[in-house]
Amino acid sequence: MAICQQCQTKWTWKETFHAVVNVRKYDCCPYCGSKQYPTRRTRNNLAVFPSVVAILWIPMLAFDVSLSVILPVELAMAVVTISVLPFFYHVTNCDEPMW
Repeated sequence: MAICQQCQTKWTWKETFHAVVNVRKYDCCPYCGSKQYPTRRTRNNLAVFPSVVAILWIPMLAFDVSLSVILPVELAMAVVTISVLPFFYHVTNCDEPMW
């Protein structure tokens, strides 16, 4: 979960989830209002984790798994992936370069 670097307050899952799905460059701390930027590692993780769901299609299609099995598995993996993303979200006071 995210911890504000200004006031050292740990955000709740709901507050962190809102920051994850938000497309802005920065988020404001819900407690002190300071700007908090996702860390470089967080941005990389947010780009990689959702692709895991898509990659699961390849082995299932290669082994000729039925579409009636693939769709529920993919849906379940998408829900799990989205629900664990806030646990990998960390913030910092300054905007870090991507590389």
